[in-house]
Amino acid sequence: MKPRPFAYRRATSVEEACSLLAGPVDARVIAGGQSLVPMMNLRLVSPALLVDIGGLAELQRVTLTGDALHVGALVRHRQLETDLLVARHVPLLASAVRHVAHQAVRNRGTLGGSLCHADPAAEFPACMLVLEATLHIASSVSERTVAAGDFFRGMFATALEPGEMLTGVSIPLTAARDPAALHEMSRRHGDLALAGIVGRRGQGVQRWAAFGIEDRAVRLAHLEAVLADKPQAGEAEMLAALAIDLPSTAGAGTAGRAKLVIAAELARRCRDDIDRAGVAA
Repeated sequence: MKPRPFAYRRATSVEEACSLLAGPVDARVIAGGQSLVPMMNLRLVSPALLVDIGGLAELQRVTLTGDALHVGALVRHRQLETDLLVARHVPLLASAVRHVAHQAVRNRGTLGGSLCHADPAAEFPACMLVLEATLHIASSVSERTVAAGDFFRGMFATALEPGEMLTGVSIPLTAARDPAALHEMSRRHGDLALAGIVGRRGQGVQRWAAFGIEDRAVRLAHLEAVLADKPQAGEAEMLAALAIDLPSTAGAGTAGRAKLVIAAELARRCRDDIDRAGVAA
């Protein structure tokens, strides 16, 4: 299929992009286009205007700012995979990229695009929850920040309001340097996850999240409590915690039970990887 007719503008600054988004027509930001273009071709979305921000150099940088690593919204997946600052300070992101689609997609797709698309099966939203990231949002009238835990609202739904765009994320270095791990199950490597778990353990801190299971990336508070109290908890104990953390899945009969069992196994693998990383450190 082909998309419905649309207008196209290439923004030369964040301010111009926000001004275009604040206009009277339905406008969407495009950068990598790895999710938006297929959706337009299938006519699942039909914006009247595409605002191309792909040339905004200020959103393509990875920088250290005080006690946080700032990653611009236009940093491409491939850069996350190879960037030395990411490898040193937030290795979880470099690890997560290797599960994302295939090289051609990673060459074009952007971190901001993945976060704003908010696919429940995507790795990066869950990573943002575990890393306790802050998301930076701009509009034609103001700028604001949103904690990752408040940004993802549901399937393909975020806290972005009409006329707003994501400009980047900040990840606290204290969180980023903790041992972390991600495991997922998919039909083939590079396919969307059928279930995934990402975890981080620091000094008295447990942060765990699931993706590909509920309608969004989900923080696993009960699993965190179990592992804080009993670091070597068995799979049955983790399964019981996940059944509380993932109520929609737990209530989905046999299929939901199977997903919970898979999630418990993935959590065990993450826990074991984190243990090994802690010993190596």
